[in-house]
Amino acid sequence: MARWEYRVIELGDVVEDDEDRVTEYEVLLNELGEDGWELVTVTETEYIDETDPDEAGVASGTTIAYLKREKP
Repeated sequence: MARWEYRVIELGDVVEDDEDRVTEYEVLLNELGEDGWELVTVTETEYIDETDPDEAGVASGTTIAYLKREKP
């Protein structure tokens, strides 16, 4: 039976231009694929920033990639 290891990566929005961001994500995922990682899913996670005293909370999102590869 196969045994798996998992990796969770936060895909930060470090590039303002959407086309450059997509290219950077593609390069990153291809590099991980070369190391045996398979992309399982990507989610947009919402969380509340409760540090602003004037607001009840500001919804923000983080893109998370979940990957797996078989253990040797």
